[in-house]
Amino acid sequence: MTSGTTLQGGKFSRRKTDPKSGSWPVLCLVMVGVVGLVSVARVLSEQAAGPTARWVWFVVLVTIFVFGLVALPLRLLLVRQRRGLLDATQIALQQAVTDPLTGLLNRRSLDEIVRSLLQEGVEFSVSICDLDQFKQLNDAYGHDVGDRALRLFANTLSSVVRNGDFVARMGGEEFVLILPNSSKHNGFDVLQRARLHLGAQLSTDPMPSFTFSAGVADTTEAADWELLLRLADQRLLAAKRAGRDRVLASMT
Repeated sequence: MTSGTTLQGGKFSRRKTDPKSGSWPVLCLVMVGVVGLVSVARVLSEQAAGPTARWVWFVVLVTIFVFGLVALPLRLLLVRQRRGLLDATQIALQQAVTDPLTGLLNRRSLDEIVRSLLQEGVEFSVSICDLDQFKQLNDAYGHDVGDRALRLFANTLSSVVRNGDFVARMGGEEFVLILPNSSKHNGFDVLQRARLHLGAQLSTDPMPSFTFSAGVADTTEAADWELLLRLADQRLLAAKRAGRDRVLASMT
């Protein structure tokens, strides 16, 4: 028995693997096939007249049989398996950095992006958005409608930002926008456009209407990521207290 690794509960653990499993059956089958083809080639080459002709025919037949019936199909199989492995790896990487419901970035990937921006000294604005009275929407219309609302809002945010901006779902009905090389005033304008765009979409959509509130801050106010989040969150809460369906970039 040999050992391998597997992912269990978010942690890698050792597991036992049988050397007879995996590629061994394929290898044995290939060897049996090669031996059989060589035997067939030998039988057929015996029909030729003279030892030289028999030897030439044997070499030619072995080459054709082994290459055409073993090597080429095996190569195609390996290419297909490699392509499948690459596709599976790409899907796993995508799932690791995105939210499965909305397709937006998740908290982990957003933290890495912000860490990189701070290390490079790039100024940016951060906005925290929260759907208003989302629990009531779920309770009244069901979780399917709630999920549709989250996806619609995610698409709304994605439609109003620039290439190079970042939109993430932090969990539940909370979303975060990171706008590099942008002030909180730019972030405020972007979210105002999002409010108008969301209202226009809901006016033609059969789903129940909903709104969102948001708070905005930027790196001129705090250089620490957690402090920036806290500042934007305080403004979000102030927007909720002021009646919801609004964006605040300051406490006044």
